[in-house]
Amino acid sequence: MAHGYSWLMATHGSWLLMAHDDILRPMPDVSQLRPAIATDMQWPDTPAYAKLRYFALRHDASKVKLFVAHNTKQQIDTVVAHCQTGMDLFRPLIVADGDDGPRLQATLRQALISGRQYLFSISPRLRPDVETVATIYSPTMGHIYALNEADFRPTPNVLVQMSKTPNGQPRASIRARDDSAAAEAGVNWVSPKFAEVFVRVDERVRGRGLGKSVVSALTTQLLALGRTPIYITADDNAASQRLAFSLGYHDTGARELSGILQM
Repeated sequence: MAHGYSWLMATHGSWLLMAHDDILRPMPDVSQLRPAIATDMQWPDTPAYAKLRYFALRHDASKVKLFVAHNTKQQIDTVVAHCQTGMDLFRPLIVADGDDGPRLQATLRQALISGRQYLFSISPRLRPDVETVATIYSPTMGHIYALNEADFRPTPNVLVQMSKTPNGQPRASIRARDDSAAAEAGVNWVSPKFAEVFVRVDERVRGRGLGKSVVSALTTQLLALGRTPIYITADDNAASQRLAFSLGYHDTGARELSGILQM
């Protein structure tokens, strides 16, 4: 292990420091580590960092493992969060940040289990370091859109039904004749400031504006809750981009690289 910096791994109930002298010491849990991460990393509260901030700092602590590295000043400058989510019950989500390549690579090796697959979401600038450690499958470059309330152009549709998920988050849907979901929109995560919107439309009814209708209804709910909606669409998905623009979302210029990761 390299001298001059250390790695930390925190889980909800236990925390171990792996220092350059290889001494293991008991440390605080995730909830106690998070304030130090927020102070040292100083991530801006913007759409570009919203997902990273949510999963590293706010996602249910019982479903998160945090791996961090310190620089020579003993400041945290690298973070990898390993998160259990409802997006995929079998593949945890990995989010990460760090400007020092070797430290980021070493911290990823601490966080990942060889042979296991993970979902991931990172800034595109981290791709070379991630690919040094693991193989990326099905990479997608996402455009991060956000909505200012003053720009919202709602599209009401009487067919939209609003409901709540088991964890209390809003869901908008349009039902088919067999009561299956022809189109639905919900949230992947919600922070005090932002909420990431997702939409699914049955391929048999695409092109009819149903996706726009459910995203519009969900956006109305999120704005009423005081959240700025974020909508992420692949750079080659022109239809999804048109949907976002038609409702008043704007391209923030920020990008997200996502896909599947395996070491």
